[in-house]
Amino acid sequence: MSGQEGFLARWSRRKRAAAEPSAPEPLPVPASVEAVPEPPAVPEFDPASLPAVESLTLESDFTAFLRAEVPAALRQAALRRMWSLDPDIRDYVGPADYAWDFNAPDGMPGFALELGGDVKRLLAQAIGLGEQPEAADAEAVPDAPPPVAEPSPLLAQAAPPAPPLPPVPEMPAAPVPSPRRSHGSARPS
Repeated sequence: MSGQEGFLARWSRRKRAAAEPSAPEPLPVPASVEAVPEPPAVPEFDPASLPAVESLTLESDFTAFLRAEVPAALRQAALRRMWSLDPDIRDYVGPADYAWDFNAPDGMPGFALELGGDVKRLLAQAIGLGEQPEAADAEAVPDAPPPVAEPSPLLAQAAPPAPPLPPVPEMPAAPVPSPRRSHGSARPS
């Protein structure tokens, strides 16, 4: 803070300076910066270069409609056409409040308790067992008992089970204090 100028005088001076329009000062250009060439002129976009929106099919390439120079209305028309052609998008029914029975296990599509497909194969694939050859099943003798796997040496070295915990004694019930009365003898009913 300058010695002669107080807070209000400085505030007033800065307020008046901000109110006066002034031209912005040009930024100094370093000598090492060379002149940047102008960007190349963007060629004029011709909407006739794109296929007609009505002729698009599900197998059509829609990337040409997503370029920056395509007008927004044409891009939106192409995307609407794409979404109307795809049955997964067109026929999707989202969760509606009263449309499905959320209390029934199979009341919502895709949320049933039943697993689709071959569960044994999927489980074997999930835990990394892979496919078991079916030839080994054909060679097995149907009347023979299933082979018993020998215990792993790691299981033999396992620690004995922990002893059971002692029973917890029951605590006597504490007396329930009566509610403190504050005004008069009136009690709520």
